[in-house]
Amino acid sequence: MHEVGPHSRPNVLAKLDGRRREAKLMQKVRKELSEHIGGKLTAPQRALIERAAMLTLHLALMDAKVLEEDAGPLSERDSRQYLAWSNALTRIMRDLGADKKPGQKPKLSLKDLLAQGATA
Repeated sequence: MHEVGPHSRPNVLAKLDGRRREAKLMQKVRKELSEHIGGKLTAPQRALIERAAMLTLHLALMDAKVLEEDAGPLSERDSRQYLAWSNALTRIMRDLGADKKPGQKPKLSLKDLLAQGATA
Protein backbone atom coordinates (compact mmCIF):
# COMPACT_ATOMS: atom_id res chain seq x y z
CA MET A 1 0.00 0.00 0.00
CA HIS A 2 1.22 3.51 -0.78
CA GLU A 3 2.05 5.94 2.00
CA VAL A 4 -1.08 7.88 2.94
CA GLY A 5 -0.65 11.64 3.02
CA PRO A 6 -2.74 14.79 2.86
CA HIS A 7 -2.57 14.89 -0.92
CA SER A 8 -3.20 11.17 -1.50
CA ARG A 9 -5.46 10.33 -4.40
CA PRO A 10 -9.06 9.36 -3.56
CA ASN A 11 -8.56 5.80 -4.85
CA VAL A 12 -5.76 5.28 -2.30
CA LEU A 13 -7.88 6.67 0.53
CA ALA A 14 -10.92 4.60 -0.47
CA LYS A 15 -8.87 1.40 -0.14
CA LEU A 16 -7.70 2.04 3.42
CA ASP A 17 -7.39 -1.11 5.49
CA GLY A 18 -9.84 -0.87 8.38
CA ARG A 19 -7.00 -1.49 10.83
CA ARG A 20 -5.00 1.58 9.83
CA ARG A 21 -5.08 4.70 11.96
CA GLU A 22 -6.49 6.71 9.05
CA ALA A 23 -9.38 4.29 8.48
CA LYS A 24 -10.19 4.27 12.20
CA LEU A 25 -10.38 8.07 12.19
CA MET A 26 -12.82 8.02 9.27
CA GLN A 27 -14.93 5.32 10.95
CA LYS A 28 -15.04 7.38 14.14
CA VAL A 29 -16.18 10.51 12.27
CA ARG A 30 -18.87 8.55 10.41
CA LYS A 31 -20.16 7.00 13.64
CA GLU A 32 -20.20 10.27 15.61
CA LEU A 33 -21.93 12.26 12.88
CA SER A 34 -24.50 9.52 12.29
CA GLU A 35 -25.26 9.46 16.02
CA HIS A 36 -25.48 13.25 16.07
CA ILE A 37 -28.12 13.25 13.32
CA GLY A 38 -30.00 10.30 14.83
CA GLY A 39 -32.52 8.09 13.14
CA LYS A 40 -32.34 6.77 9.61
CA LEU A 41 -29.98 8.73 7.38
CA THR A 42 -31.00 9.99 3.98
CA ALA A 43 -28.75 9.50 0.96
CA PRO A 44 -27.64 13.17 1.01
CA GLN A 45 -26.82 12.92 4.72
CA ARG A 46 -24.75 9.79 4.13
CA ALA A 47 -22.90 11.54 1.30
CA LEU A 48 -22.20 14.59 3.49
CA ILE A 49 -20.97 12.37 6.32
CA GLU A 50 -18.66 10.50 3.94
CA ARG A 51 -17.30 13.81 2.63
CA ALA A 52 -16.83 15.08 6.20
CA ALA A 53 -14.88 11.92 7.08
CA MET A 54 -12.63 12.36 4.06
CA LEU A 55 -12.01 16.04 4.78
CA THR A 56 -11.31 15.29 8.44
CA LEU A 57 -8.71 12.76 7.37
CA HIS A 58 -7.05 15.18 4.95
CA LEU A 59 -6.92 17.88 7.63
CA ALA A 60 -5.55 15.46 10.25
CA LEU A 61 -2.81 14.35 7.85
CA MET A 62 -1.96 17.97 7.10
CA ASP A 63 -1.86 18.71 10.85
CA ALA A 64 0.54 15.81 11.34
CA LYS A 65 2.70 17.10 8.50
CA VAL A 66 2.90 20.53 10.14
CA LEU A 67 3.79 19.06 13.54
CA GLU A 68 6.65 16.93 12.21
CA GLU A 69 10.09 17.98 13.33
CA ASP A 70 12.04 19.82 10.64
CA ALA A 71 8.81 20.36 8.71
CA GLY A 72 9.05 24.13 8.53
CA PRO A 73 6.12 26.33 7.61
CA LEU A 74 3.45 25.22 5.17
CA SER A 75 3.96 26.17 1.57
CA GLU A 76 1.57 28.72 0.11
CA ARG A 77 -0.19 25.95 -1.83
CA ASP A 78 -0.58 23.78 1.27
CA SER A 79 -1.86 26.74 3.29
CA ARG A 80 -4.53 27.47 0.70
CA GLN A 81 -5.46 23.79 0.44
CA TYR A 82 -5.76 23.50 4.23
CA LEU A 83 -7.97 26.58 4.40
CA ALA A 84 -10.18 25.28 1.56
CA TRP A 85 -10.58 21.86 3.23
CA SER A 86 -11.28 23.48 6.60
CA ASN A 87 -13.93 25.78 5.13
CA ALA A 88 -15.55 22.91 3.23
CA LEU A 89 -15.70 20.83 6.42
CA THR A 90 -17.25 23.76 8.30
CA ARG A 91 -19.98 24.11 5.65
CA ILE A 92 -20.70 20.37 5.73
CA MET A 93 -20.96 20.42 9.52
CA ARG A 94 -23.38 23.33 9.30
CA ASP A 95 -25.46 21.44 6.73
CA LEU A 96 -25.52 18.41 9.03
CA GLY A 97 -26.78 20.54 11.91
CA ALA A 98 -23.65 20.99 14.00
CA ASP A 99 -25.41 23.83 15.82
CA LYS A 100 -28.19 21.50 17.01
CA LYS A 101 -28.16 19.11 19.94
CA PRO A 102 -27.65 15.42 19.05
CA GLY A 103 -30.86 13.83 17.79
CA GLN A 104 -32.67 17.19 17.74
CA LYS A 105 -35.24 17.27 14.99
CA PRO A 106 -35.21 20.18 12.54
CA LYS A 107 -37.82 22.89 12.92
CA LEU A 108 -41.00 22.19 11.02
CA SER A 109 -41.98 24.39 8.14
CA LEU A 110 -45.35 26.15 8.04
CA LYS A 111 -46.53 23.58 5.50
CA ASP A 112 -45.60 20.72 7.88
CA LEU A 113 -47.34 22.43 10.81
CA LEU A 114 -50.52 22.93 8.76
CA ALA A 115 -50.40 19.30 7.64
CA GLN A 116 -50.09 18.14 11.26
CA GLY A 117 -53.01 20.38 12.25
CA ALA A 118 -55.16 18.96 9.47
CA THR A 119 -54.54 15.37 10.59
CA ALA A 120 -55.23 16.16 14.28
